[in-house]
Amino acid sequence: MTATVTSAAHAYGQGPCRAESAIRRRSVRAIKVYWPVSRQTLAAVAAGDLAALYEDESLAGLFRVLEGSPEVGDFGLYADVFEVGIGAEGFTAVPGSTPTLGAVGSRSLSPTLTFTTYMDASVADDEVSTVLSRIVAAHPWEVPVVELSAPLELVSRA
Repeated sequence: MTATVTSAAHAYGQGPCRAESAIRRRSVRAIKVYWPVSRQTLAAVAAGDLAALYEDESLAGLFRVLEGSPEVGDFGLYADVFEVGIGAEGFTAVPGSTPTLGAVGSRSLSPTLTFTTYMDASVADDEVSTVLSRIVAAHPWEVPVVELSAPLELVSRA
């Protein structure tokens, strides 16, 4: 679907005059994965050393899943598209858990990167489940945090 938009500033006689631009709206589902990394990787990425993403061994499994799933991150002229956010996750491991980080009964903070990518909303549910299963299987945590959105719209140039 394409549409034409005009900036509000132009419509009210403010700001520079811009030509109308055609846009494309596409229905997708977002996949957001919270992935623990070393403090060194987090610091390197925060400092702008993005090559550290490919040097971190814990991320290799996630990258294999993303690269091996052509339906993920497909933006037409670009493939394997994802965004990375920097953060931390907090949790308390309860009795019965086997934490990868921290100890049962203790509060823990994990250096974490958030990876967001998209799948076309028309991808069949079984294919979506297959990709999510691969992500969960590759994840180093006992209880991975993976979000799948309801369909939403991405906007790009037509």
